[in-house]
Amino acid sequence: MTQGEGEMNGGRDHPLRVALSELMHLRALPLDRAPVRLRQWVFLVDADERAAEAAFVALFAPGQDPGLGRALVADDGGGWLWERHQEFSTWTWFAFGPLGSELGFEAQPAETFFWLYGAPGEVFRGVEISVSAPEAQPPSEVALSRHIDLHRCVSCEVFDGAARIWTDFRLREGGTGRIHVANHSLAHDEVSRLVQTLLEIGNYRKLALIGFPPARELLAWLDGAEGRLASITSGLATGEDSQAVLDQLLALSAEVELRAAKNQFRRGATESYHRLTLDRLEALRERRVPGHSTMSEFIARRLLPAMRTREAADRRLDDLSVRIARSGDLLRTKLGLAQDRQNQETLRGMDASLQLQTKLQGLVEGLSIFAVGYYVLGLLGYLLKPWLHGWPGGAEIVLSGLVPLVLVVAAASLHRRKKRLIAGRD
Repeated sequence: MTQGEGEMNGGRDHPLRVALSELMHLRALPLDRAPVRLRQWVFLVDADERAAEAAFVALFAPGQDPGLGRALVADDGGGWLWERHQEFSTWTWFAFGPLGSELGFEAQPAETFFWLYGAPGEVFRGVEISVSAPEAQPPSEVALSRHIDLHRCVSCEVFDGAARIWTDFRLREGGTGRIHVANHSLAHDEVSRLVQTLLEIGNYRKLALIGFPPARELLAWLDGAEGRLASITSGLATGEDSQAVLDQLLALSAEVELRAAKNQFRRGATESYHRLTLDRLEALRERRVPGHSTMSEFIARRLLPAMRTREAADRRLDDLSVRIARSGDLLRTKLGLAQDRQNQETLRGMDASLQLQTKLQGLVEGLSIFAVGYYVLGLLGYLLKPWLHGWPGGAEIVLSGLVPLVLVVAAASLHRRKKRLIAGRD
């Protein structure tokens, strides 16, 4: 942004204004003309290898910051480009000039591709692309057949007929696939856009397929896991020990959650790469050439079944998780009902015990009344006998008359004491 532009907006730029504007051009390939030949390698790079990768790039791109995720070394004749993506990086070599009789697929010195012998990560894909000059004659079948199997190749017009492509999706010498583009009328930045679209279709297609082998392995595991859940549910229905059923259900649930966690990233990445592949295929604007499949048709026949397998595995895993949750709910209901029955039995036992205790307490109270009355009458006898010693049998007569009174007083006293104790406890 110039000083005049800064003055016009008063210096009130959003911090991301320039960065977001330049973002639209960051991934453009520096291909401004044809003919051009290009080779690209895709490296899968782990997160813990990123620092070593940045150091490696810095060795060959002095003055550039690998932290920006892009390094370009080029001149009028060509150059190389490194770009970092989320889980992979690309190394691209390109050279301008006549393609020659080999259509630009001739061998290059090994030192040209120095990254193959030192860059961190694993080589995941390699591809060679050549684009002819607009004025060049269409390639002969003899020249094409030396590099592409014309009987099993994909060939179609792209960019509304501005170019035609040939590729057989097979690995050739050096472990790369090959695509030849006959340039009919590509103009402006169409060479760059077409080549980048072709590269991204191949890269995203293959990256999407990373999720296919784990999906097949997951489907095999799901067959056994669903059988285990059926056995657990059967045990739940037949009255098997609830604790044993719970232990089995918890173990299976833990395995499902572990599988879901391990597959979470690849699941999202596979879906994203698949959508990107379809978007880039649409951007080609293909036209059919008689006798050949279009790139969309070829990829659909091979990619879509793999994606359907991935989706089926994900759906079955989600369904298994839901079914385990339902089985857990049933088990909790069963345990709750059993607990309720146990509590009712306990309450009934406590009620019977309380009734027995109440009866025993009543018996004890009755005996206590007689015991208290007996001791009170005994004390009264000691008091009355000296006073009634001149009346033979008088003390016994008086004491016998006092028995009912003493018992009533004792009973009333014990009852009043019991009420006070109950009131104090409440």
